[in-house]
This record gives sequence, structure tokens and C-alpha cells, in this order.
Amino acid sequence: MEDRYSKFKKLNWLLAESFEAERVYYNASEDVQQVELKRFFNHESVNRNRFSYEISEQLVQAGVEPKKDWVQKGNLHRDWRQERKALVQQRPLKLLKKCRERDEKNLKLYDEILKEKRLPKEVLKMLKRHRRTILESLNKAEKFRTGEKTLDPNNKPTKVRTLKAM
Repeated sequence: MEDRYSKFKKLNWLLAESFEAERVYYNASEDVQQVELKRFFNHESVNRNRFSYEISEQLVQAGVEPKKDWVQKGNLHRDWRQERKALVQQRPLKLLKKCRERDEKNLKLYDEILKEKRLPKEVLKMLKRHRRTILESLNKAEKFRTGEKTLDPNNKPTKVRTLKAM
């Protein structure tokens, strides 16, 4: 009985970190005004929510109580200074950096759990899929940071016309 809890202890820890990542992305989507970034943050918030749900499902199937008694979503965890800062100073790159840092921290935990290989194969497979998705989102975030536009093969390049002064 005790072995089961010790085996899933880090997975429970990952669940808490996944909820925290969801909160960071959700708050970033609320604060940012740029449409593309808002969509990106919303999409990643939904992904982190899905990850949390899948992890908690695996814990329940293993007979371990998911640790989510402290979880609150969104702006409930903010104080008035953070709200004022979000309204006055819109710094999308700072929000992007905060999200990247959270994901990088979570990736270390994913790597640690995957390296131990103590969990069942289906759980490890799920964690590898989560890890791959997080890496893809970090690549997308890097494109936003550098200002690089994502290429859509369906769109034809637009012609740019220069206007001449009269």
C-alpha cells in the first residue's frame, strides 16, 4: 500500500505543477491584448488543463487521491497590486517569459519522472506525449519572442505595395 503512494508521489507533485502552469497561462491570456498571443495563451491554458485532468485520472485509477485541494483557477489568486500592474503595464514578452519559465520547470519534473520509469507504461506514454506538447509550445513561444511569423502553407504570400509621395 505504501509503495503505491511513494510510486505516484512525483506524479501528484506534477499534477500540482500542471495546475500552476494552467493558472500562469490563463492569467497571461487575460492580461495580454494582442490577439495572436491571447489565442496562444488560451490554447496552452486549455492544454495544461487537459494534462492536469489526465494526470488526476491516472492517479484515481491507481487508487491514489489526487492532490488538488489548494487549486484555484485564474485571477482568484491575485492581489490588487498584480491587477493594477496588469492593467497599467502590458508587457507581453514578460508574460511569455513567465510562461516559458514555468514550462521549463515542469519539463525538468517530467524528465525526472520519465527517467525513473517506476510508473506503469500507459502513464509513461501519456507523460511523454505531454512533454512533447510542452516542447512544441516552447518552440511556438520562441517564435513569438523573436517576432518570427509562423508560416501557413495554405496562405499565399501577400504583395506589399509601397506608396509614393505626391
